[in-house]
Amino acid sequence: MASVYLIHELSCMPYLSPGSIPKRVAELDKQAGQFVLPERRERSYPRSVKARPQKYAVQKANKNNASQA
Repeated sequence: MASVYLIHELSCMPYLSPGSIPKRVAELDKQAGQFVLPERRERSYPRSVKARPQKYAVQKANKNNASQA
């Protein structure tokens, strides 16, 4: 929403009288604090990468068959 608001305000600037532009810029500066996002919270669980499914079946090597592979 912040980007939509800023684009709208800046696109209206050419149609304003030159004397009212500083007042509008000061108003934008005053409202800028509303658009700041809060800090991110910590994860409640660790990140992990899920294994991708294989396209083809793959045989897992056993301890007995490890020498043959």
